[in-house]
Amino acid sequence: MTIEETTQYKRTKKKLLKKHVINEDDIKNTLSKFQKDSQDPSLHYKKMTCKKDKDRYSIRVLNTQYRILMTVLDDKAILVCICDHDEYDLRNKNC
Repeated sequence: MTIEETTQYKRTKKKLLKKHVINEDDIKNTLSKFQKDSQDPSLHYKKMTCKKDKDRYSIRVLNTQYRILMTVLDDKAILVCICDHDEYDLRNKNC
């Protein structure tokens, strides 16, 4: 599976890295594991209920409480953002 980063994803990642609330290695390890086996139980890979984007999924960043939201089309994952659980709930509610 190929992975593409949106501008919003890059912005949220940079913001979290700057605050030192998330580790670059954890993100890399998570995405590497996702590419090898998206069904790995440690990723908590799941489909989100979203009217605006029927292909919205999320995975948990390893060793953290953060989630990566993405749109999955065929063999391509488009990363939308990294967020904590509160923002995840809000995005899921307003989707």
